[in-house]
Amino acid sequence: MDSKTREKILHRCEILRYMGDDGIPCIFDELPDDQLIENCGWVLDKAHDDLDEYQFGVTRKIIDREARFQQDLERIRFLQSKKQSKDMWS
Repeated sequence: MDSKTREKILHRCEILRYMGDDGIPCIFDELPDDQLIENCGWVLDKAHDDLDEYQFGVTRKIIDREARFQQDLERIRFLQSKKQSKDMWS
């Protein structure tokens, strides 16, 4: 197995372990190539291609989502205050 394939398997296994998939051995990163392919080669299936979109810093996406939520909340408050001030002058 080439190093690119090994890294792809390890990356996908890391994400799946983070997500709670108990089909990934806890020592997946210590397995030799032949055992890694035997035990975790299924992560290379097309059905798991979406895992490539995630980075090891998975929580960053959660933080980004929270930041967007805060921006939306501030925008809503601004629009509400603008509407209230307009209603006061009407």
